[in-house]
Amino acid sequence: MKQITLVLFCVAIPFLLAACAGTGQPGGPATPTSVPSVPSPLATPTRVPTATMSPTIAPTPTASAQAAILAKWQSGLHAHTYDLGKGPNTYCARCHSPQNWDPASKIDAPPNCVSCKFPTDATVRLAPSNPLVALTAWKNIGCEVCHRVDNGVTSAQIAWFNKATGNYESVATATALCEKCHTDTDVLRHRRDLGKSAHAGFQCTQCHDAHTTRASCASPQCHMNLSRIAGHDTAHANVNCVACHDASGLPVGPDNQTKTWVTWRTTEVIGRKTTAPYISHNLQEAVDCVRCHFAGNPWDLSVSVRNTP
Repeated sequence: MKQITLVLFCVAIPFLLAACAGTGQPGGPATPTSVPSVPSPLATPTRVPTATMSPTIAPTPTASAQAAILAKWQSGLHAHTYDLGKGPNTYCARCHSPQNWDPASKIDAPPNCVSCKFPTDATVRLAPSNPLVALTAWKNIGCEVCHRVDNGVTSAQIAWFNKATGNYESVATATALCEKCHTDTDVLRHRRDLGKSAHAGFQCTQCHDAHTTRASCASPQCHMNLSRIAGHDTAHANVNCVACHDASGLPVGPDNQTKTWVTWRTTEVIGRKTTAPYISHNLQEAVDCVRCHFAGNPWDLSVSVRNTP
């Protein structure tokens, strides 16, 4: 099976950075009530630092092509990464808004590990090492993060802007670029494991659109006419592909918010375990129906099923 369209970073899916838990003293600025228009990453007023690039340089897109790309970017997750509940501060900005990242920032001790706002908080919890970046100053994940931008012109050549050095770094593949953020650290788990089966060796952008970050298994480029295959029927209309084809053994169950069956993953950040919907990227063609249709299952699903190839 083929995946569809990976972001140049996440963030996504489900999945942007998680903040630490604990009960702290609320403090700091109130939650912003309005979101200003997204600044255009193509109209950079200042010259972006340059660095040694790959000797193979892709042609620069035309103005109309860049406008189309910008429109796609604005519709995607990379253009809207400011979320008080997910850490709009100088530590989390390393991936959520690299241009706002302060390389000197670090995770503080609980209860305020990073600056964020839990649903139960009236105001933002401020961590000393993570000053809150104002919404109006937040830059999201713009073109200049993944492409060299010079005098407002964006090159088609992908490259990683390293805020710590102020230079661009060449990357061998789109996946190598995505993994600048979609990786695991001591406290964060953002790596996407493709496993050794259906999509082993795939590049992120073979499944995810590079600018909208969207993916669809049933896109015209991949798995069409799925209704001809057993199990792809109206009874499973609300079952995400990964819920059946996950190869990593993640638990499967319904997500009450989306009303869709998905895989679930438990992660631990600074001692706090969180279980949330997770789009598995480790997939296989074979399906083990008993993962859901087992005797005594809590959803009253039929047990008279057989596995499908």
